[in-house]
Amino acid sequence: MRFVAWNINRGGGQRITEIVEEIKLLDPDFVALSEVTYGNLDGLRNSLTASGLVYTETTCEQGNAHSVLVASNRPIEIVPRTLPNDQERWLSVRIESLDLNVLAVHIPDATTGKFKDGYGISGERRKQNFWDEVIRYAQANKNEKTVLLGDLNTGLKEDAQGTPFKLSDNIRILRLEKYVDTWRHLNAGRKEYTYYSQQNSRDYNGFRLDYVFVSALLRDQILKAEHVHHVRGAGKLSDHSIVLTDLAI
Repeated sequence: MRFVAWNINRGGGQRITEIVEEIKLLDPDFVALSEVTYGNLDGLRNSLTASGLVYTETTCEQGNAHSVLVASNRPIEIVPRTLPNDQERWLSVRIESLDLNVLAVHIPDATTGKFKDGYGISGERRKQNFWDEVIRYAQANKNEKTVLLGDLNTGLKEDAQGTPFKLSDNIRILRLEKYVDTWRHLNAGRKEYTYYSQQNSRDYNGFRLDYVFVSALLRDQILKAEHVHHVRGAGKLSDHSIVLTDLAI
């Protein structure tokens, strides 16, 4: 079963047709997209359905930015969970036919607070709050077949080319709970980045922000894990690379 995770950058804009064509070329069974926006939602869902990913769910509603959408060629059922903040960045589903849990997320970065009428939370607190929910989910589902994927906006030292990450300990906690970073599992010692900060429209500092993690029960089912880089960069389809993982489910 092929899983694809991709941050499509501000809803995709006029790039939606090309974005879906790129997804179709990868022939996935399950796709998790982040930064989905309401203006492009109908076109995105219709195009994914036409490509064979006929079961879709999303957190996207009018006014929401940075929402998540998942699409599957197998029936999926939302597993509801109420978060104190950033509900639109969390989408948990169950694929009952495979006895499989899947959580798609877009974790906030540590630089952007969330305030309304002068009240709210700082970026770092906001990010940690979201990570706390992810860790709770991971712990609750660690003894089941579970996939956790998306833009985590976090990494370890080896995943940053320049400025180090904040709150990297959350990745370490996932590892302590026996979750496996599928790309790192098959690419020990390699350095690749799925996002770059830009300077004069050129790549500057690289970061690996995008992941597919699996629970311990799926460790031996990891067949392939790679990044698709040609979609990322100035004038390309997104500012993020695609993450692809094949599992023998």
